[in-house]
Amino acid sequence: MRLILREKRHELGEIYSFVFQPTEAFSWIAGQYINLTMPDIPPSAADRLFTIASAPFEKYLLITTLLGTSPFKQRMKQLKLGEEIEADQLGGDFIWQDDGREKLYLAGGIGVTTYRPILLDRLHQNLPNQATLLYAGKEGRRPFVAELRSIANKDHSLVIKDYIDERLTVEVIFRDVPDASARTIYLSGSQLFAESLGEGLMQRGIPRPQIKYDWFDGYVDLEY
Repeated sequence: MRLILREKRHELGEIYSFVFQPTEAFSWIAGQYINLTMPDIPPSAADRLFTIASAPFEKYLLITTLLGTSPFKQRMKQLKLGEEIEADQLGGDFIWQDDGREKLYLAGGIGVTTYRPILLDRLHQNLPNQATLLYAGKEGRRPFVAELRSIANKDHSLVIKDYIDERLTVEVIFRDVPDASARTIYLSGSQLFAESLGEGLMQRGIPRPQIKYDWFDGYVDLEY
């Protein structure tokens, strides 16, 4: 499938959003990812997985990312409106799970892009998120803050707690969400963010199947 770039916008800091229009009918589940291939760079560096940051009802594909110095990201930054890229390998099970438990969403910096489509999709369907979102990160690396607040104002089952320039730890999680062990837990951020918190939560007795992971390859632990 090919995607046409329709809009490119600066969010904050080094974070940019890219709005793509699919060239054919395309559907996905909120929280899934897709593989993008950039033209004109060596094949070994030409493709990368990204969370689709838009909800399915929005029809377009929103990719929001931190633009670093890699050949892929630099080529992505140079994309012009109307330019086409390749997309494939839609997948992922980091989606809202109807399991009877409330949710605990843990976001480290750019990892919040996985939650935007889930929160919006539930709101669009008039379904409660039944979730608490702990959103940690540096001031300049926390996109969608105002939009997420707007969603929470409409969905009273959603609670958002901010941790600006503060590292999330297992102790902080249980301090601020005492019933964390009874929830389905979602972890999205750098690999270090997701793995370290996941390991700590399991050490506190939370079963591995109760924890869902979506880490972002290539990001070092800089979101704090």
